[in-house]
Formats: sequence, structure tokens, C-alpha cells
Amino acid sequence: MFVPDLGRDLRIGLRILVKEKAFSTLAVTALALGIGGVTTMFSVVNGVMLRGFSFPNASRLASVNFVDPASATFFGLNGRVSAMDFEELRPQQKSFERLAAYLGGSTVNLTVDGQPRRYTGAYVTEDFLRALGVPPLMGRDLTAADNASGGERVALIGYGIWQRDFGGAADIVGKAVRLNGKPATIVGVMPQGFAFPTNEELWIPLYSEFPVRPRSDPRSVNPAVLGALRRDVSLDQANAELGLFAKRFAAAYPDTNKSFGTAQVQPLIVTFTPRPLRGTLLTMLAFCLGVLLIACVNVMNMQFARAALRARELAVRSSLGATRARLVRQMLTESLLLAAIGSVLGIALAAVSVDWLSSVIRNLPVPPPAWIRFDLDSSALAFTVAAMILAAVGSGLLPAWMSSRAGVVGALKEGGRGNTTRSVGLVTRALVVVQIGVTCVLLIGALMQGESILNQQAIDYGYDTEGILSARMGLMDGDYPTPAARQQFYDRALRELAANPAFAAVGLTSRFQMVFSGSGPIEIDGKVYKEKKDRPNANSEQVTGSFFAVTGQRMLEGRTFTDDDLDTRLPVAIVNAAFARKHFATDSAIGRRFRTVDGSTEQPGPWRTIVGVASTVRMLGPFNNPNVDETGFYVPFYSTINGPVPTAPFANQFATVVVKPKAGLRADTLGPVLQREVSKVDANLPLYFVGTPKKNLDAFIAPSRILVTMFSIFGVVAIVLAAVGIYGVTSFSVSQRTQEFGVRMALGADQMRILRMLLRQGGVQVAVGLVAGLGLAVLATTLGGNAIGNILFSVDPHDPVIFTAVAALVMAVALMATLVPARRATRVDPMTALRSE
Repeated sequence: MFVPDLGRDLRIGLRILVKEKAFSTLAVTALALGIGGVTTMFSVVNGVMLRGFSFPNASRLASVNFVDPASATFFGLNGRVSAMDFEELRPQQKSFERLAAYLGGSTVNLTVDGQPRRYTGAYVTEDFLRALGVPPLMGRDLTAADNASGGERVALIGYGIWQRDFGGAADIVGKAVRLNGKPATIVGVMPQGFAFPTNEELWIPLYSEFPVRPRSDPRSVNPAVLGALRRDVSLDQANAELGLFAKRFAAAYPDTNKSFGTAQVQPLIVTFTPRPLRGTLLTMLAFCLGVLLIACVNVMNMQFARAALRARELAVRSSLGATRARLVRQMLTESLLLAAIGSVLGIALAAVSVDWLSSVIRNLPVPPPAWIRFDLDSSALAFTVAAMILAAVGSGLLPAWMSSRAGVVGALKEGGRGNTTRSVGLVTRALVVVQIGVTCVLLIGALMQGESILNQQAIDYGYDTEGILSARMGLMDGDYPTPAARQQFYDRALRELAANPAFAAVGLTSRFQMVFSGSGPIEIDGKVYKEKKDRPNANSEQVTGSFFAVTGQRMLEGRTFTDDDLDTRLPVAIVNAAFARKHFATDSAIGRRFRTVDGSTEQPGPWRTIVGVASTVRMLGPFNNPNVDETGFYVPFYSTINGPVPTAPFANQFATVVVKPKAGLRADTLGPVLQREVSKVDANLPLYFVGTPKKNLDAFIAPSRILVTMFSIFGVVAIVLAAVGIYGVTSFSVSQRTQEFGVRMALGADQMRILRMLLRQGGVQVAVGLVAGLGLAVLATTLGGNAIGNILFSVDPHDPVIFTAVAALVMAVALMATLVPARRATRVDPMTALRSE
């Protein structure tokens, strides 16, 4: 019985919707926008957070870390596992089938047929791929012998390299290459699409490049650790076992492990999606749900208008024996049809949006990890179906329920002109208030995102970010096994570059892409710090003395670095003006001393004597660093930031070379010249990340631009839907009160009086909605103020300009949406209105 009735309801509902084309078109469009937005955003959340990895062991993959509970911030906990910790832990632990250590996103220099290239690779232990459950497509996996320090070098390459750079050669396995300055053999090719943990293209045994060193050795590495949990072991059990190891290591090795006495074992997908990312994605999903709510409210109000106009039809059907449940079912069926059609269009809209989004993010200068994929899979479609049902019930149930209880006799007496009750009027106006409130919250969020990107773009870095060129270099142990060998290369490269007439100044810095600089706690000589939190933080950087000429920084006091400034003689530093002002006020900083303190082990570095004060430039890119202000210091390039004092000049394995062009030359055109000069010193050394600081900075801002675009779209859709809702309710009210207006005008009311009355009614709705929306936004920004401050750049969560702008925009749109139907009411002919009565 149910199925035939449902089929009959569907046929009747379809005929009615086809007949009411205007209503159907508006309702379907509103729902399609809401469902399309929600489906798109769920596909993103699903691709990043929910679906996770596609590896066979994905459900059992977990990360392992030893953390400092006292270091908790919005961004997580400070933690590390040294290579020595890992080697001691691995054979004794019982929670994991396989445990692997790795360094992802690393530089790999590969020379093939005399052509040097730089790739992004991962240095891994032999169980890395086995833990994931992903074997090579061709060749063999890495072995323990491969991972032994001093063994023959081998590498696995990605499918893309094999096809692109080796022409898909069938004899690729066993091919000899030059890897990081040493002979190596390709032993396998990974499957197409595999590029884990981020976008790596090669996988190399970890200890062949970074041998295990004592925990206190500054050259030791702290790899990330992942593993496949045993099938009968839970995360809690693994945390309990690994926690014992952390405590034991902290007691046994207090110099390096004292602060890391707690273990953190968590699903690998949680580690790969940090809290700020999850917060941003869930906020965007909430925004889309807000748009869907506004769409449902719009359709609900239209349903109320339809129900009022169909009062006679419903009364006739009721008088002929149709029960209230039968009427409600029929109207819900119509709502379901609207939602279904809207869902089909919404899925089509989502498919286009997801394709666009995938294309845009894959073309970013710094694309997201390869395992993140956005597509409309079964989970996304299931979510769409749930959204469709929610939209159908949410937009149709209340109008159907309230309309079906109208009195039969009263409705038939009205002669078919339709009627509405006071309760229906109150509900429709309340729904408009809800629309306005939700729209306010969405617009405030969108404007905050916009302000964040504008602030990032407007940063004054203190130097011309388009006037210099930078490039990264990686000096691997194969060609440069000692600090002395690296120093010899750097010195010669500086001489070659300085001799080129295209360059006015050249220098070296540890700053990555001229974007990221280090930071950490310091102590000023003569001051007492009772607790760890009392130490101020400062930015830090290793630079050559010529660096300041490249950036155009003036020496406000003292001198720059010379070749004689070595930590083995006298540890020195140059501070910026902000550092001098903060710590020494109006006193001279020259001759004063300070030292760094390792933030994890609290081991102090050497006391450094300040020999110069430079003008302040921003040492960090367009990012928030809640614990560090603009204060900073520089140490000689062949020094270490934290110590201990090296026995000989210390030369980093990686460095950024910066050059300033001669007058009349553009920095962004000098990349080939820079590579050519470096090749004179080492023909096998590729430069990478070549570009102006502005180009590099823009690359890091690019994802924020996508977020702003999406939030802006949500905001525009929300305000348009809200305007349509206000217009619809006001228009419906005007049509229902035509006779009333006629009577009022017949009794002497003029057009302005009618207009003021309708505007006053609309104004009350808008005022209540604004108060509710702005109040909700204030509550949300108060509760999440710290999170907002960490995610958005230099944005005041309670910025009065943003709140005022949103209020003004909503009032202006609401006024226009109310004014159009209100003016129509003032043109009612009293005699026509009275005759219609």
C-alpha cells in the first residue's frame, strides 16, 4: 500500500512543481547552492582528514614521539626522537609489528648522465615501506644492509622520475647514478601515484646519509617515527608501553631527554593533519552548513507562502477525506522532490568545484601532500544524500504541519484567495531573523579571512623583496664530507659571485628561501630568570658580513662581521634595532652580552658579545609566531646558534645564497647567471628555490588566497540568499495584506504611511537578526580568540571595523530587499483592493 501511495504522491508532486515553475526554480537553485557547497567542502574534509591514506596498513598506522607536556601550544607539543632513541627503542618495543624512522621533504642531489638535478626525497629506514604495506612496482625494497652506515648506496625512485627523467627505461633497476656526491644504484621503482610522506620522488636509506650519532652530537638527526600497530594492540596500550621508554630515556639521558619524558602515540593521519589545519577545514565546513541552513530557511519561507495560497486546495482535499498525515506526506514528498533535484544540480556544481579546487592546489608552488585527493567518492555522495534529506525535512516539515491544520470551513469561505495565520507570520519572520543572524556570522568570518591575507600582503619586510635574488644550496657529504670542505666551497663561491659584474653585493644566510628564520629563548647577561617562561624569545640567523649590504640594512652602531669573527676566538653577534631597544633601552648595546638557551634541553650556548646594531628587517615570513616579536640577532655564518662552541669553523650543509643586482638589472632575470657562477665552483651542484623573496613569500601566501576566495564565495551566496529571503517574506506579506492596505488608504492613509509601516516591520526583523548574529559572532570570537589569532595573521577577533562593515552591508541589502515589495504596496488602488474583498 505504501509504495503505490508514494508513487502517486511523487506523480502529483511533480505535476504541481512543474505547474509552479517560478517557485520550483527558486527553491531548486537555493538548495543546489547549499548542497553543492556542503558537498564540495565535505569532499575536502574527507580527502584530508577522514579518508586518510590509501595504504594497505592505513588503519593501523601510528606516529611515535617523545614530547614535553609543558610545551603545549595551539600548534601542538614540542617533541623529538633521536636516531639513538629509535635504535634503542625499536628492538625492545612490543606494540608495533614494524617501526620505521624517516626524514621527509628532504633535498636529494642526483646527477644523471652528467646533468645535476635536485629532487625532494625521503631518507628512511628499511621497514618504512613494509610498515605502510606498499612494495615497489619494480625491483626490490630496501634492506637492513642498505641502511647500514658506510654500505653501498642505493635508492628507490618514483614512477614519475622513471617516466620523465629516465624515459621509462626497462633496465632502470641496477642503473648507476651519482647520489649526493657518491656513486649509487637504483634498486627499485615505486608504484604510480606513491609520493609519501609529502611529495617525495626518491627514497634513500636513512643511515647511509645520516649515520647514527650520540644524542649530544650536534650533527645527530631527530627523525620522525611511524609504525604499524599489532592487530591486538590499541593506541592506549601503545602509549602506555612507549611512555615507559620515554621515562626511562629521560632518566638515563637527562642532558638530551630530560624534557621528553612522555610518549605520544596517535593515528598517523592526526599527525599529518595538525590542529590549525583541522580547525580551518572544519570552520569551512561549518560555513557551508550555514549556507545550506540559509537555503533551507529560504525554501521553508517559500513553502509557507505556497501553503497559504493552496489553503483552499488543502481544505477541499481534507473535506473529501484526506487525513492530516496524508496532507503532510504529500507536501513532504514535494519537498523531497525539490531537494532531490537540487541535490543533482548540487552534485554537478560540486564536481566542477572539486575539479577546480584540485587543479588550483596541485599547481601551487608548494602543493599539498600527494596522498591528499579531492573527489566525489561514496562517502561524499552519502553525505550529499544526508544533506538532501535534511534539506527536504528541514524546509518542508514545519510548513506542511502548520498548513495542514488550517480550518476547512474558514479556508473555503475565503473564496480561494488564500489565507495565513498569525503563527505562520511569526514563524516566517523568525526565519528571516535566523537567516540574517547566520549571514552576519558568515560575513564576519569571510572578512576576517580577507583582512588576514591583506595583512600578509602588506607586510613591510624592511628591505626590497623584489630587488634581490636568493637560491638554496645543499652540500652533501659525498662531495663535502667535512665542515672545512663546505667552508672552502662557500668562500670560493662568494669570490666567484662577487667578481661577476652583474652583482652589486653577495652574501650567505641560513634563512630558508628568505622566509623562515630560527627563533628561541635567550638570556641577557646580568639578568636573572627564575623560570623557563621568563626568558624572552628572539629571531636568529647565521649570515656572512656581506649579507647586510645585500638587504640594504644599515649598521646603526658598531660594525659588521669579519673573517676573524669565529666562535673559537670570541663568540660575537649583531643585534637588530628592535633587540637593542627592547633589552637595553637607550643604553648602547655594543659590548653587552647575551646567550641562547636550547628550548628543549635548556642547555645554554656561549655568551656572545654584541659588536653591531643593524636596522630591523622582518626575519620571519607572513606567519604568526605568538612567542616571538620583531627582535632578532645574527651570528657569523661559520658559527652555531645554540652552541656548543665548535672546535673549528662550523659550516652548515645547507645555505641560501643572496645576491643584489647592479643598477639597471632585474633580480628575477639573474637566475641563470647565478647558476652558471656556482657551477664554476661545482658543476654537480644544482641550485633550487631560485627566486626573489617576494616570489617565495607569495608562494607561501597562495593557499591563504584560495581560502579567502572560498570564504568570499560563501559570504556572497549567504547575503544573496538572505536578500532573497527578506524579499520573499516582505512580498508575501504585501500580497496577503492587499485588502488591509486598501482599507487603510480608503480611510486616508497616504503612500508614505504605508511605506513606513512596512519598512518598520522589516527593520525590526533586521535589527533582531543583526543583534543575534553579531552577538553570536562576538561569542564565537571570544571563545575562539586564541585560535583565531594563531590561524589568521594580525587579525583582531573583535575588530570593530569588520563588525560595523557587516552590519552596514546587511542593513543596506535588507533595506533594498524590503523596499521593492513595500513600494509595490503603496501603489495599490483602494477601490480594486476593496472589490477583491
